[in-house]
Amino acid sequence: MPLGSARRAHHKSRTGCTTCKSKKVKCDEQHPCSYCVKRKLSCSLAPPTLTPVASSGASRDSRTPEVGFRTDERPSFTFSDFGLYRHFSKSTALAQADDSSTIIVWREIITDLATQYPYLLHEILGIAALHLRSAVPERAKQLERIAAEHQAQALPLFREALSSITPETAIPLFACSCLFIPYHFAAAKDASSLLFNEDTGTLAEWIVLIQGCAAITMQYHEAIMRSSLRSLLGDLRTPKVEDLSNGPSDAMLVDLGSKLPIVPEKREAYAKTMVKLRVCFYLSDQADTPMDRKNAALRFPPLMEQTFREDLEAKHPAALIIMSFWCVLLYRVESRWWLAGRVKPLLSMIEELVPVDVRSLMVWPMEEVGIYSKTIRFS
Repeated sequence: MPLGSARRAHHKSRTGCTTCKSKKVKCDEQHPCSYCVKRKLSCSLAPPTLTPVASSGASRDSRTPEVGFRTDERPSFTFSDFGLYRHFSKSTALAQADDSSTIIVWREIITDLATQYPYLLHEILGIAALHLRSAVPERAKQLERIAAEHQAQALPLFREALSSITPETAIPLFACSCLFIPYHFAAAKDASSLLFNEDTGTLAEWIVLIQGCAAITMQYHEAIMRSSLRSLLGDLRTPKVEDLSNGPSDAMLVDLGSKLPIVPEKREAYAKTMVKLRVCFYLSDQADTPMDRKNAALRFPPLMEQTFREDLEAKHPAALIIMSFWCVLLYRVESRWWLAGRVKPLLSMIEELVPVDVRSLMVWPMEEVGIYSKTIRFS
Protein backbone atom coordinates (compact mmCIF):
# COMPACT_ATOMS: atom_id res chain seq x y z
CA MET A 1 0.00 0.00 0.00
CA PRO A 2 2.84 2.47 -0.49
CA LEU A 3 0.88 4.41 -3.10
CA GLY A 4 -2.07 4.94 -0.75
CA SER A 5 0.26 6.11 2.01
CA ALA A 6 1.93 8.54 -0.34
CA ARG A 7 -1.41 10.01 -1.31
CA ARG A 8 -2.42 10.51 2.31
CA ALA A 9 0.88 12.22 3.11
CA HIS A 10 0.48 14.51 0.08
CA HIS A 11 -3.06 15.43 1.08
CA LYS A 12 -2.05 16.29 4.64
CA SER A 13 0.74 18.52 3.47
CA ARG A 14 -1.71 20.71 1.58
CA THR A 15 -4.37 21.32 4.21
CA GLY A 16 -4.46 22.84 7.64
CA CYS A 17 -1.88 24.91 9.44
CA THR A 18 1.31 23.41 10.81
CA THR A 19 0.18 23.91 14.41
CA CYS A 20 -3.03 21.91 13.92
CA LYS A 21 -1.08 19.20 12.13
CA SER A 22 1.38 18.90 14.99
CA LYS A 23 -1.49 18.83 17.52
CA LYS A 24 -3.41 16.37 15.33
CA VAL A 25 -6.57 18.49 15.47
CA LYS A 26 -8.91 19.49 12.67
CA CYS A 27 -8.04 22.87 11.17
CA ASP A 28 -10.78 25.14 9.78
CA GLU A 29 -8.19 26.70 7.44
CA GLN A 30 -9.15 30.30 8.21
CA HIS A 31 -6.44 32.97 7.94
CA PRO A 32 -5.40 32.55 10.76
CA CYS A 33 -7.29 29.43 11.85
CA SER A 34 -9.71 29.51 14.80
CA TYR A 35 -7.69 26.98 16.83
CA CYS A 36 -4.59 29.18 16.84
CA VAL A 37 -6.52 32.41 17.40
CA LYS A 38 -8.35 31.00 20.42
CA ARG A 39 -5.11 29.80 22.00
CA LYS A 40 -3.03 32.80 20.84
CA LEU A 41 -0.70 30.52 18.92
CA SER A 42 1.34 31.33 15.83
CA CYS A 43 -0.55 30.16 12.73
CA SER A 44 1.07 29.34 9.41
CA LEU A 45 -2.13 30.43 7.64
CA ALA A 46 -1.98 33.98 9.01
CA PRO A 47 -1.67 36.78 6.42
CA PRO A 48 1.91 37.86 5.78
CA THR A 49 3.72 40.77 7.31
CA LEU A 50 5.67 42.55 4.61
CA THR A 51 8.93 44.12 5.61
CA PRO A 52 11.06 46.56 3.61
CA VAL A 53 14.13 45.08 2.02
CA ALA A 54 17.10 47.17 1.00
CA SER A 55 17.27 47.74 -2.73
CA SER A 56 19.99 46.00 -4.68
CA GLY A 57 21.90 47.46 -7.54
CA ALA A 58 20.13 45.22 -10.04
CA SER A 59 18.01 46.75 -12.76
CA ARG A 60 14.38 47.00 -11.66
CA ASP A 61 13.23 45.75 -15.06
CA SER A 62 14.43 42.29 -14.11
CA ARG A 63 13.47 42.32 -10.45
CA THR A 64 10.73 40.46 -8.71
CA PRO A 65 9.38 41.98 -5.49
CA GLU A 66 11.72 41.75 -2.53
CA VAL A 67 9.15 40.86 0.09
CA GLY A 68 10.10 39.74 3.57
CA PHE A 69 7.89 37.33 5.53
CA ARG A 70 8.18 36.05 9.06
CA THR A 71 9.26 32.43 9.01
CA ASP A 72 6.17 31.30 10.95
CA GLU A 73 3.76 32.67 8.34
CA ARG A 74 2.55 31.50 4.96
CA PRO A 75 2.44 34.28 2.34
CA SER A 76 -0.92 35.18 0.83
CA PHE A 77 0.94 35.99 -2.37
CA THR A 78 1.53 33.17 -4.85
CA PHE A 79 4.23 32.52 -7.41
CA SER A 80 1.84 33.70 -10.13
CA ASP A 81 1.70 37.03 -8.29
CA PHE A 82 5.41 37.47 -8.91
CA GLY A 83 4.59 37.23 -12.60
CA LEU A 84 1.95 39.93 -12.19
CA TYR A 85 4.43 42.09 -10.30
CA ARG A 86 6.88 41.70 -13.16
CA HIS A 87 4.16 42.53 -15.69
CA PHE A 88 3.33 45.68 -13.74
CA SER A 89 6.94 46.86 -13.63
CA LYS A 90 7.62 46.07 -17.31
CA SER A 91 4.29 46.90 -18.96
CA THR A 92 1.48 48.27 -16.77
CA ALA A 93 3.75 50.95 -15.32
CA LEU A 94 4.39 52.25 -18.84
CA ALA A 95 0.66 52.25 -19.59
CA GLN A 96 -0.07 54.15 -16.37
CA ALA A 97 2.66 56.73 -16.95
CA ASP A 98 1.84 60.08 -18.51
CA ASP A 99 5.36 60.96 -19.60
CA SER A 100 8.99 59.95 -19.17
CA SER A 101 9.21 61.46 -15.68
CA THR A 102 6.33 59.37 -14.36
CA ILE A 103 7.55 56.12 -15.93
CA ILE A 104 10.22 55.91 -13.24
CA VAL A 105 7.67 56.68 -10.54
CA TRP A 106 5.38 53.84 -11.58
CA ARG A 107 8.05 51.33 -12.57
CA GLU A 108 10.51 51.80 -9.73
CA ILE A 109 9.31 53.98 -6.86
CA ILE A 110 5.77 52.67 -6.50
CA THR A 111 6.80 49.05 -7.01
CA ASP A 112 9.41 49.49 -4.26
CA LEU A 113 6.80 51.03 -1.96
CA ALA A 114 4.53 48.08 -2.67
CA THR A 115 7.03 45.68 -1.10
CA GLN A 116 6.55 47.57 2.17
CA TYR A 117 2.78 48.15 2.16
CA PRO A 118 0.55 45.11 1.51
CA TYR A 119 -2.49 47.14 0.40
CA LEU A 120 -0.42 48.80 -2.34
CA LEU A 121 1.06 45.48 -3.44
CA HIS A 122 -2.42 43.95 -3.71
CA GLU A 123 -3.61 46.99 -5.66
CA ILE A 124 -0.82 46.91 -8.25
CA LEU A 125 -1.23 43.13 -8.66
CA GLY A 126 -4.95 43.62 -9.27
CA ILE A 127 -4.29 46.35 -11.82
CA ALA A 128 -1.61 44.23 -13.49
CA ALA A 129 -4.03 41.30 -13.82
CA LEU A 130 -6.61 43.51 -15.55
CA HIS A 131 -3.98 45.05 -17.82
CA LEU A 132 -2.67 41.61 -18.79
CA ARG A 133 -6.08 40.55 -20.18
CA SER A 134 -5.52 42.18 -23.56
CA ALA A 135 -2.31 40.19 -24.07
CA VAL A 136 -3.85 36.84 -23.10
CA PRO A 137 -7.62 37.10 -23.75
CA GLU A 138 -8.05 33.37 -23.27
CA ARG A 139 -7.21 33.94 -19.59
CA ALA A 140 -9.51 36.95 -19.17
CA LYS A 141 -11.94 35.37 -16.70
CA GLN A 142 -9.13 33.94 -14.60
CA LEU A 143 -7.31 37.27 -14.52
CA GLU A 144 -10.50 39.13 -13.59
CA ARG A 145 -11.02 36.74 -10.70
CA ILE A 146 -7.42 37.22 -9.54
CA ALA A 147 -7.82 41.00 -9.80
CA ALA A 148 -11.02 40.92 -7.74
CA GLU A 149 -9.32 38.82 -5.06
CA HIS A 150 -6.44 41.27 -4.75
CA GLN A 151 -8.82 44.23 -4.65
CA ALA A 152 -10.85 42.55 -1.92
CA GLN A 153 -7.68 42.24 0.15
CA ALA A 154 -6.37 45.72 -0.67
CA LEU A 155 -9.42 47.74 0.39
CA PRO A 156 -9.70 46.77 4.09
CA LEU A 157 -5.95 47.16 4.49
CA PHE A 158 -6.12 50.56 2.79
CA ARG A 159 -8.95 51.72 5.07
CA GLU A 160 -7.08 50.51 8.14
CA ALA A 161 -3.96 52.42 7.09
CA LEU A 162 -6.05 55.49 6.29
CA SER A 163 -7.43 55.53 9.84
CA SER A 164 -3.93 56.04 11.27
CA ILE A 165 -2.34 58.08 8.51
CA THR A 166 0.92 59.99 9.05
CA PRO A 167 2.96 62.19 6.70
CA GLU A 168 5.12 59.14 5.93
CA THR A 169 2.27 56.73 5.21
CA ALA A 170 0.40 59.37 3.21
CA ILE A 171 2.82 58.66 0.34
CA PRO A 172 1.91 54.98 -0.28
CA LEU A 173 -1.75 55.74 0.47
CA PHE A 174 -1.68 58.42 -2.21
CA ALA A 175 0.00 56.00 -4.64
CA CYS A 176 -2.71 53.43 -3.99
CA SER A 177 -5.48 55.99 -4.39
CA CYS A 178 -4.16 56.85 -7.86
CA LEU A 179 -5.11 53.32 -8.95
CA PHE A 180 -8.68 53.18 -7.66
CA ILE A 181 -10.37 54.85 -10.64
CA PRO A 182 -8.29 52.94 -13.23
CA TYR A 183 -9.03 49.68 -11.41
CA HIS A 184 -12.78 50.26 -11.24
CA PHE A 185 -13.14 51.37 -14.85
CA ALA A 186 -11.03 48.46 -16.09
CA ALA A 187 -12.88 45.94 -13.92
CA ALA A 188 -16.46 47.14 -14.51
CA LYS A 189 -18.66 44.51 -16.14
CA ASP A 190 -20.97 47.05 -17.79
CA ALA A 191 -21.62 50.77 -18.07
CA SER A 192 -24.10 50.85 -15.19
CA SER A 193 -21.57 49.54 -12.69
CA LEU A 194 -19.23 52.42 -13.51
CA LEU A 195 -21.44 54.70 -11.41
CA PHE A 196 -23.63 52.39 -9.37
CA ASN A 197 -23.17 49.20 -7.38
CA GLU A 198 -24.77 46.49 -9.51
CA ASP A 199 -26.15 44.66 -6.46
CA THR A 200 -27.39 47.46 -4.21
CA GLY A 201 -27.87 50.36 -6.63
CA THR A 202 -25.84 52.64 -4.35
CA LEU A 203 -22.94 54.71 -5.63
CA ALA A 204 -20.01 52.71 -6.97
CA GLU A 205 -17.38 52.07 -4.33
CA TRP A 206 -14.70 54.11 -6.10
CA ILE A 207 -16.80 57.29 -5.76
CA VAL A 208 -16.92 56.81 -1.99
CA LEU A 209 -13.25 55.85 -1.76
CA ILE A 210 -12.07 58.78 -3.81
CA GLN A 211 -13.48 61.21 -1.24
CA GLY A 212 -10.99 59.93 1.32
CA CYS A 213 -8.25 59.98 -1.28
CA ALA A 214 -8.86 63.66 -1.94
CA ALA A 215 -8.52 64.29 1.78
CA ILE A 216 -5.09 62.64 1.69
CA THR A 217 -3.91 64.96 -1.05
CA MET A 218 -5.21 68.08 0.69
CA GLN A 219 -4.20 67.27 4.27
CA TYR A 220 -0.75 65.93 3.39
CA HIS A 221 -0.15 68.10 0.37
CA GLU A 222 3.30 69.26 1.54
CA ALA A 223 4.49 65.72 2.28
CA ILE A 224 3.41 64.53 -1.17
CA MET A 225 4.94 67.57 -2.85
CA ARG A 226 8.29 66.79 -1.18
CA SER A 227 8.09 63.11 -2.10
CA SER A 228 9.20 61.25 -5.20
CA LEU A 229 5.54 61.02 -6.24
CA ARG A 230 5.31 64.77 -6.85
CA SER A 231 5.37 64.32 -10.62
CA LEU A 232 2.04 62.45 -10.52
CA LEU A 233 0.25 65.61 -9.42
CA GLY A 234 1.02 67.65 -12.52
CA ASP A 235 -0.24 71.25 -12.64
CA LEU A 236 -2.07 71.95 -9.37
CA ARG A 237 -3.21 75.49 -10.09
CA THR A 238 -6.82 76.36 -9.42
CA PRO A 239 -8.07 79.27 -11.53
CA LYS A 240 -10.02 82.10 -9.99
CA VAL A 241 -13.77 81.94 -10.54
CA GLU A 242 -13.69 85.24 -12.40
CA ASP A 243 -11.21 83.75 -14.90
CA LEU A 244 -13.39 80.77 -15.78
CA SER A 245 -15.39 82.80 -18.29
CA ASN A 246 -12.31 82.79 -20.53
CA GLY A 247 -12.71 79.05 -21.10
CA PRO A 248 -14.32 78.01 -24.40
CA SER A 249 -16.85 75.75 -22.66
CA ASP A 250 -17.75 78.06 -19.80
CA ALA A 251 -20.70 79.98 -21.23
CA MET A 252 -22.46 76.71 -22.02
CA LEU A 253 -21.81 75.37 -18.50
CA VAL A 254 -23.15 78.55 -16.91
CA ASP A 255 -26.26 78.23 -19.07
CA LEU A 256 -26.62 74.59 -18.03
CA GLY A 257 -26.48 75.53 -14.35
CA SER A 258 -29.41 77.90 -14.80
CA LYS A 259 -31.54 75.25 -16.51
CA LEU A 260 -30.98 72.22 -14.27
CA PRO A 261 -34.24 70.70 -12.97
CA ILE A 262 -33.67 71.26 -9.24
CA VAL A 263 -35.72 72.67 -6.38
CA PRO A 264 -34.75 76.15 -5.09
CA GLU A 265 -33.33 74.89 -1.78
CA LYS A 266 -30.71 72.85 -3.66
CA ARG A 267 -29.56 75.59 -6.00
CA GLU A 268 -26.70 76.72 -3.78
CA ALA A 269 -25.25 73.21 -3.48
CA TYR A 270 -25.58 72.66 -7.22
CA ALA A 271 -24.03 76.05 -7.92
CA LYS A 272 -20.92 74.95 -5.98
CA THR A 273 -20.81 71.68 -7.90
CA MET A 274 -21.13 73.53 -11.21
CA VAL A 275 -18.22 75.82 -10.29
CA LYS A 276 -16.06 72.74 -9.71
CA LEU A 277 -17.13 71.28 -13.04
CA ARG A 278 -16.34 74.60 -14.74
CA VAL A 279 -12.87 74.55 -13.15
CA CYS A 280 -12.27 71.05 -14.52
CA PHE A 281 -13.34 72.08 -18.02
CA TYR A 282 -11.18 75.20 -17.84
CA LEU A 283 -8.14 73.13 -16.86
CA SER A 284 -8.90 70.53 -19.53
CA ASP A 285 -9.30 73.20 -22.20
CA GLN A 286 -6.02 74.85 -21.14
CA ALA A 287 -4.05 71.63 -20.56
CA ASP A 288 -0.68 71.41 -22.32
CA THR A 289 0.09 67.80 -21.39
CA PRO A 290 -1.78 64.47 -21.36
CA MET A 291 -1.27 64.32 -17.58
CA ASP A 292 -2.92 67.67 -16.95
CA ARG A 293 -5.83 66.75 -19.23
CA LYS A 294 -6.28 63.46 -17.36
CA ASN A 295 -5.99 65.11 -13.95
CA ALA A 296 -8.58 67.70 -14.98
CA ALA A 297 -11.04 64.89 -15.72
CA LEU A 298 -10.32 62.98 -12.52
CA ARG A 299 -10.43 66.10 -10.38
CA PHE A 300 -14.22 66.36 -10.44
CA PRO A 301 -15.45 63.19 -8.61
CA PRO A 302 -13.51 63.81 -5.36
CA LEU A 303 -14.92 67.34 -5.14
CA MET A 304 -18.61 66.49 -5.41
CA GLU A 305 -20.83 68.19 -2.82
CA GLN A 306 -22.65 65.83 -0.44
CA THR A 307 -26.06 66.99 -1.71
CA PHE A 308 -24.94 66.22 -5.24
CA ARG A 309 -23.65 62.75 -4.28
CA GLU A 310 -26.94 61.95 -2.57
CA ASP A 311 -28.88 63.05 -5.65
CA LEU A 312 -26.59 61.04 -7.91
CA GLU A 313 -27.20 57.93 -5.82
CA ALA A 314 -30.93 58.61 -6.10
CA LYS A 315 -30.43 59.00 -9.88
CA HIS A 316 -31.84 62.52 -9.84
CA PRO A 317 -32.00 63.93 -13.41
CA ALA A 318 -29.97 67.06 -12.57
CA ALA A 319 -27.11 65.02 -11.09
CA LEU A 320 -27.14 62.62 -14.03
CA ILE A 321 -27.06 65.49 -16.53
CA ILE A 322 -23.99 66.94 -14.80
CA MET A 323 -22.30 63.53 -14.97
CA SER A 324 -23.03 63.44 -18.70
CA PHE A 325 -20.89 66.57 -19.06
CA TRP A 326 -18.17 64.92 -16.97
CA CYS A 327 -18.16 62.16 -19.60
CA VAL A 328 -16.83 64.72 -22.10
CA LEU A 329 -13.76 65.21 -19.91
CA LEU A 330 -13.28 61.44 -19.76
CA TYR A 331 -13.70 61.16 -23.52
CA ARG A 332 -10.82 63.57 -24.02
CA VAL A 333 -8.49 61.07 -22.31
CA GLU A 334 -10.11 57.84 -23.55
CA SER A 335 -6.81 56.65 -24.98
CA ARG A 336 -5.98 55.42 -21.47
CA TRP A 337 -6.01 51.62 -21.44
CA TRP A 338 -8.55 51.49 -18.60
CA LEU A 339 -10.92 53.96 -20.28
CA ALA A 340 -10.89 52.59 -23.83
CA GLY A 341 -14.43 51.91 -25.01
CA ARG A 342 -15.97 52.92 -21.68
CA VAL A 343 -17.24 56.46 -22.17
CA LYS A 344 -19.91 55.98 -24.85
CA PRO A 345 -21.64 53.11 -23.00
CA LEU A 346 -21.51 55.14 -19.77
CA LEU A 347 -23.06 58.19 -21.42
CA SER A 348 -25.71 56.07 -23.15
CA MET A 349 -26.61 54.54 -19.80
CA ILE A 350 -26.96 58.01 -18.26
CA GLU A 351 -29.21 59.08 -21.14
CA GLU A 352 -31.54 56.14 -20.50
CA LEU A 353 -31.91 57.20 -16.86
CA VAL A 354 -32.69 60.84 -17.67
CA PRO A 355 -36.38 61.64 -18.36
CA VAL A 356 -37.11 62.43 -22.00
CA ASP A 357 -38.41 65.93 -21.23
CA VAL A 358 -34.98 67.12 -19.99
CA ARG A 359 -32.70 65.15 -22.32
CA SER A 360 -32.28 68.26 -24.44
CA LEU A 361 -29.81 69.44 -21.78
CA MET A 362 -27.58 66.49 -22.73
CA VAL A 363 -27.30 67.24 -26.45
CA TRP A 364 -23.83 68.78 -26.28
CA PRO A 365 -22.10 65.93 -24.40
CA MET A 366 -23.86 63.38 -26.63
CA GLU A 367 -22.50 65.20 -29.68
CA GLU A 368 -19.01 65.64 -28.26
CA VAL A 369 -18.67 61.94 -27.50
CA GLY A 370 -20.04 60.98 -30.92
CA ILE A 371 -23.35 59.39 -29.95
CA TYR A 372 -25.37 62.11 -31.68
CA SER A 373 -24.57 63.69 -35.00
CA LYS A 374 -23.61 67.33 -34.65
CA THR A 375 -26.69 68.24 -36.68
CA ILE A 376 -29.25 66.55 -34.43
CA ARG A 377 -31.26 68.82 -32.14
CA PHE A 378 -34.25 68.21 -29.92
CA SER A 379 -37.27 70.30 -30.84
